[in-house]
Amino acid sequence: MKRRKIINEFTLHRRHLPHWELPGATYHIVFDLKTRALCDLTRDDIAPIILNALAFYANMRYHLYDHTVMPDHVHVILQPIEGNGNVEPLGDIIGDIKRFCARKINGLLQRKGALWLDESYDRIIRDLDEYKKIAKYIFENPVRAGLVEQGEDWKWWRPGVEPTSVGQDSCPVPHGKR
Repeated sequence: MKRRKIINEFTLHRRHLPHWELPGATYHIVFDLKTRALCDLTRDDIAPIILNALAFYANMRYHLYDHTVMPDHVHVILQPIEGNGNVEPLGDIIGDIKRFCARKINGLLQRKGALWLDESYDRIIRDLDEYKKIAKYIFENPVRAGLVEQGEDWKWWRPGVEPTSVGQDSCPVPHGKR
């Protein structure tokens, strides 16, 4: 069995984008298709693959909060689960989700090759106000894209489980309308 890496202090690494990691942090993550022409992630046979993959390790490897599937990208708020001051690297978590989804989606589409951009966007959410802004942004993303008139009409949005803390603040964020 492969031994997983751990993060036990603030870590900064860079490929094209900077990636900050900190045990206990909550993140906004966006991962995109390699090219828009590959597929529509909101197809009724594709979006559930992504939502189910995100839900699979929820509460085992990470706490899963608001997330949505858009035609060419996915937004996720999650917090890697901390144990003894250590967390699994965010890149390992997102890499596993992207690899699983790519295998399933490529099989469905009868294609091979890269599905996702190599690198994902991630940002540490610093406090409750920022969490609320990002959760609202994710909820309203399909409206801004002209896909629905109301956020609650988007069938590929999920509120996840209610966070207990973000940064130093407690985070009693109601579900449903943002």
